[in-house]
Amino acid sequence: MKKILFLLFITAAFLYGCASAESEKKEEKAETSGKIVARGLTTAEDPHTATVNGALDKKVIEEHVRKILPKLRFCYENGVRKHPEIAGIIVLDFVIQSTGDVSESKVVSTTMNDSGVEKCVADQVGKIKFPVSKDASTVVYNYSFVFRNAVVEEKVSDNNKTVLLWSDRSPEKMTWNDAVNYCENLSEKGLTDWHLPNIDVLRKGIIGCSKTESGGECRVCEKNGCLSSDCKKPKGSCSCERVSNGSFYSANCDEHNVSLWSSSTLSDEPDSAWGVVFYSAMVGSNKKSGKFYARCVTEVDLKKESVPPEIAVIMGALDNCTIDSYIRKSEDEINKCYEKELAKDPKLAGRVLVNFIISASGDVSSSKVLRTTLGNAEVENCVAEQIKKIKFPAPRGGAIVFVNHPFVFKTK
Repeated sequence: MKKILFLLFITAAFLYGCASAESEKKEEKAETSGKIVARGLTTAEDPHTATVNGALDKKVIEEHVRKILPKLRFCYENGVRKHPEIAGIIVLDFVIQSTGDVSESKVVSTTMNDSGVEKCVADQVGKIKFPVSKDASTVVYNYSFVFRNAVVEEKVSDNNKTVLLWSDRSPEKMTWNDAVNYCENLSEKGLTDWHLPNIDVLRKGIIGCSKTESGGECRVCEKNGCLSSDCKKPKGSCSCERVSNGSFYSANCDEHNVSLWSSSTLSDEPDSAWGVVFYSAMVGSNKKSGKFYARCVTEVDLKKESVPPEIAVIMGALDNCTIDSYIRKSEDEINKCYEKELAKDPKLAGRVLVNFIISASGDVSSSKVLRTTLGNAEVENCVAEQIKKIKFPAPRGGAIVFVNHPFVFKTK
């Protein structure tokens, strides 16, 4: 039997720039408000721009808002049960009294068009207990929340011309020069045009650390020309708290002890290069003679039939690393679905996009083929049934999780 190449869960990230000059920020805000862009795991997040008027520090307010993001996600998921394709941006004004209590929380603009979700979000923000104001004054805050939908994101993915794909991590650590050469000579997933990402792109692989995520406060950025060793100042601006075993700051499921090279050289230390260390999502530097792992990137045209868009979209309270690991445990059974029909048709190949829902208990309550290029109902239905047999961990907060997961089958 021909060897089967079974591709699972290639994480994709769309290109965004670092925080830049004020004029560029205005352009970015205008662009973001006009469309919902697929970016990864979260269904709710704070925007690049938010305004505060009062005596509480903006960072303090954002820290307290971030603590209730799981509750806001739950508001959204309850709405999706009734209206599966809702998505949008909800902008709130809320007033924090000198005692730290929120006296008023109201929706001032929305593209969600779901009153239930909008009211739930406003109510949850209204329950936050903030620190007491420094000068006993009230604080007025304007805050936006972006909610993304698996179905909406899949459509956006189809409409975009190119997407950035990540390779598997290199099997071993290597020097910076070896990492550059490794990527330039890499042939993986049927693609050969790989390269080592610069620090701006590498930061797109960070999740859960607002400081070092793409567009975060860490000043290290090739686009803006901040590549000197001073760019990681002030101290603490380019890292977060250390992550525990089994948790991830990496959108590509890199373990906490993994560090990755970027192609960006320090402008004041040409023998050193920037990279990311995932135990604290730190953007830091290392001598080029030192050893980090490499993850390569390449851009592909989604509209070319020869390059299927192998993009997984997750909406809910389980991270992609957990979901991916459980799907991989069923890889042999899923492969058998393909092998059985491959014996009848040696040229059988294609992509099957499965949409499934993980219930609050971790069981798969629904699994169906959303789209396919395979053209073989036996394989397609078999894959969907195998997914339905998987028992996932119970999602956080009793929420449900919606997943669009691609499976690519081809012979080699």
